[in-house]
Amino acid sequence: MDSLLILVLLFVVCIVVSILGTILLFFIQNRKIQNVIFFALSCWAFFISYVNAISIPMVYMGQQMLAWIFGFLSAVALLIRYAGKAKTRYTVTNILVTVSIVSSALGVFLFMR
Repeated sequence: MDSLLILVLLFVVCIVVSILGTILLFFIQNRKIQNVIFFALSCWAFFISYVNAISIPMVYMGQQMLAWIFGFLSAVALLIRYAGKAKTRYTVTNILVTVSIVSSALGVFLFMR
């Protein structure tokens, strides 16, 4: 199998999982299922940021740091979600994870050398 085809398939799977997970995160009303999806998407966002950060050469340190910051947004969302007390923490953390996923996925596509 051609290595470029494998890379394209990886990108397609990455986008499909991200879009499907984000849609499920906002439209499922059951809090327990939503928490499971949220945790899975937080791990997924950090994984995408990791792939983005290690794919950037060491010369582009600023872009690497930006990729790690997008990954740590999902970690911050996890902390807020499970340590916060306010009722609005669910909406805020869902938005934070979505921003982390979108920015990390865009980083993989835009900063790929």
